[in-house]
Amino acid sequence: MIKNKKGQITSITTGGTNLPNDGIVYLQPDKTLHAENVSTNIQIPNPNGGYHQESYVTSTYQKGLLTDEKAGFNAYFVTDTPQLGKETQKTYLTVRGSDRASLETLNDWVDNDANFALTNSYIPQARLANKALVEKIKDIQRYAPNATLDVTGHSLGTMVSAQAVAKLYHDDPNAFKTIGKVVLFDGADVTQSLKKMGLSDKEIKVVGEKVTYYVNPFDIVSMLNRTAPYDEQFGQVEVIVPVHFSTTFDAISSHDFGEFQMSATGEFLVASKDFHPELLTAGHQLANLIDQSILKIEAVGVTGISTATILAALSGGVNGLIGLGMTADQAKSIYKAFMKDYKTIVLEAKKKSKAWNTKHIPDYQQRIRTASGGRKIALRAELLQSVAQDAMMCSETFTNEVKRDVSEALADVQKEIMSGVRAAHNVAHYLTAWEVESLLTEFNIAQYWDNGIENQTLKAATTYQIEMKAFSTTLLKVAQHIAQVDAQGAAGFNTLMNQTKINWGSRK
Repeated sequence: MIKNKKGQITSITTGGTNLPNDGIVYLQPDKTLHAENVSTNIQIPNPNGGYHQESYVTSTYQKGLLTDEKAGFNAYFVTDTPQLGKETQKTYLTVRGSDRASLETLNDWVDNDANFALTNSYIPQARLANKALVEKIKDIQRYAPNATLDVTGHSLGTMVSAQAVAKLYHDDPNAFKTIGKVVLFDGADVTQSLKKMGLSDKEIKVVGEKVTYYVNPFDIVSMLNRTAPYDEQFGQVEVIVPVHFSTTFDAISSHDFGEFQMSATGEFLVASKDFHPELLTAGHQLANLIDQSILKIEAVGVTGISTATILAALSGGVNGLIGLGMTADQAKSIYKAFMKDYKTIVLEAKKKSKAWNTKHIPDYQQRIRTASGGRKIALRAELLQSVAQDAMMCSETFTNEVKRDVSEALADVQKEIMSGVRAAHNVAHYLTAWEVESLLTEFNIAQYWDNGIENQTLKAATTYQIEMKAFSTTLLKVAQHIAQVDAQGAAGFNTLMNQTKINWGSRK
């Protein structure tokens, strides 16, 4: 909810259901925010000889407790009351991460003093976040003694959050008691960096008890430093069941928030040894692939480079790796092998997920018949999510098969035409010139292939895939709100379906 200076509501952003304080929160302004000047000193010649320096303001940037534009740091302090006071129960510090992992954005992070660099160091942005935590906790303890402070971050912002909270405990365990939950999304494991910061194994364990990671098994940022068993990593690590099977670099990126699904209980849908265990395996496979690729890069003589720089280079393809100092042949070999193995991990997991759905959907139906209460609702939601995932994968497979069949059919026709042309040339010396010309005119692609039908077929296949994705997306929404949809009946489902079609239409 955003209000203007007169206290009038100008916009409302809807969220989930059954949220604390009905989901109403208030963004608190950073009263320390100000414009910081950037000056340049220039030597000016004196009239009588010699030089003197003059300072000029060349630019400005925003700086405050929660913002340092030059360092790339942004955080937001949010409360469940209009102002921080005795009635305040929940406060939140949100640390901004990346919008999308790419060569351009990762290079920005590295250029800004490696603020988001995934190295085993106490990074500068974490120092800024720690300072913000210390000051905000002082305010909470003074003005809102009953409140707790939750911390969250996404992408490389998870490292900033984790290191800042760990440093808080290391320096002041009493202040750490104000921390409620630390919920992090799509971030790497920070265990080694915390040790390098001076935290003991016991301290890391204590801090980790408040930390939960939600990671996508197909996202390279999520899977960095995660070769160890999940239960041996920092915090509680939950591997999500994503909506799509895609890499970090695809148009629908595995690094995006849109890949998270919600269960019927309002929690994120996560994999386990009993529910899509193939995703747990895929995550470890990607973690190992990242480590192997880094070793290959180091083996060709590229050393002293942060992991963030290497991820940036991989996202930039062959040219990105050449930028690290290797030869074109070395870069091409490493990148080709990485992307091939990366895509294989995703495709194999997709096949196994489809097989898991095929095997367990009938089992869900049987278990639902004998279940009751909340358990029955949860099973029905999981069944819908499995059906939705299966429908989406089937539509993708069907569309790809249609496109492949059309392409192969066109190639076969072209092959036959070329064969006929060669045959006509072979008998040309037995025919007159006009007879050869007449014969060759028959071997024209337009005579045997209708481009209009081809375009209609491909368009129909694409439309089918879009419709199936819309239907699957609706099933996922129904699964998240199955109790409400049950109460609304067909009308509730139709409303969700229509809204989904509108959303999909805007993305075409």
